Amino acid sequence: MAIAYRTSQGSTALPSKSRRTPVRSKAQTGQSALSATMTTLRRPSSTPAAGGQRPMTRSMDKQPLQYWNQQARNYDDNIFSSIDEDANGIIAQVIERCGDIDAEGPRSRCIDLGCGAGKYLPKLARHFKTVDAYDLSPKLVALAEKEVKKQRIQNVRVSVRDLSQIWYRNDATSAQLGHVTEMESFGFAVMANVLIAPQEASLHQLMLKNAYRSLMPGGRLLCIVPSWESAMYVNMRCDEENYDGPYSVGANGEKPTRTEGADLLCGVLRRSGVRTKHFLEPEFQLLASRAGFDVAMCKRVSYTWRSELGLAADCQVPTRLRESPLPWDWMFLLQRGRDVAERPGWHAVDPLAKSDSERLLPTLFQKGRPKEEDISQDLIKLVDSQKSFSRPHSRASPVSH
Repeated sequence: MAIAYRTSQGSTALPSKSRRTPVRSKAQTGQSALSATMTTLRRPSSTPAAGGQRPMTRSMDKQPLQYWNQQARNYDDNIFSSIDEDANGIIAQVIERCGDIDAEGPRSRCIDLGCGAGKYLPKLARHFKTVDAYDLSPKLVALAEKEVKKQRIQNVRVSVRDLSQIWYRNDATSAQLGHVTEMESFGFAVMANVLIAPQEASLHQLMLKNAYRSLMPGGRLLCIVPSWESAMYVNMRCDEENYDGPYSVGANGEKPTRTEGADLLCGVLRRSGVRTKHFLEPEFQLLASRAGFDVAMCKRVSYTWRSELGLAADCQVPTRLRESPLPWDWMFLLQRGRDVAERPGWHAVDPLAKSDSERLLPTLFQKGRPKEEDISQDLIKLVDSQKSFSRPHSRASPVSH
């Protein structure tokens, strides 16, 4: 399968969650008159982008703090939340169903891990009694605080915290990374396109483990990750239409380099010039299970083709590219079960081993898959099931917020 060619060397790169110069038909490339009429559009949160005022000289995986601080410049002009661009509103449905603002204790509290500029916070604040939000970048935290103040939200607290470090310590670093008494303080957590840097799987697992330790038994994590399957699908559709898509491998028609080939095998694709980790559905299921989570649900967060291609209007999308299915990210609803020692007869099982069980098959291969996602009944069952996990905490009482 052909991959769209890379843009010119040295092009600037904005972050994941950015807007980008719109892609065009290969036949239209270089037509300045058309370019002038095609204004940029804010991008889905899994999409790093090309554009901006100055070259991006820092790496998302090697210098994450500097990288994300740089993205805070003109953030409101470049960034939008995937919760707003979600074509079917599935993210909002999950938050609404899982929210329990009238509950007592951890079930009424939410934590946003990697909150960025705080685009999820207004929605979370309406459905949880308190929301704690953290991000690595002080500049993004400042933008999130500004958003909270602008909307006069009283039940949200935003702070700087590094998700790649071990949280909840009983030492001098606990002020920055959380004290051990804060463990199991939340009933719900969000990680929206946080695991996108092309890093070792062990670091992604550590980040998920921090989320696991934040949640009470039975608590849930809403995790959104870029889809490898969607990336291949988008590239195929764009190639069929002779259209410059957002993904690029190789330069000037040459074959991919050895490094690019190795990246592809690891799910790392250049999205508008930025190396970004994408996940196969079963790959992420396995990663989540190794962090201690049960996969309660896996659905697509669909984006319009206009959004995927960075166009200003639907009418600019080539006719054949308007067909379904739409591009998507994976949305996982993960659940923290009881600790291993508390599970009678528990033993480690590969979640993909039972390939004859349709329940464990990747979502794409399940029989009778509906065209449009309707998760209402699934969520009702999941919310009701949380009551079975209620038990006194063996640790010190969670800190009040």
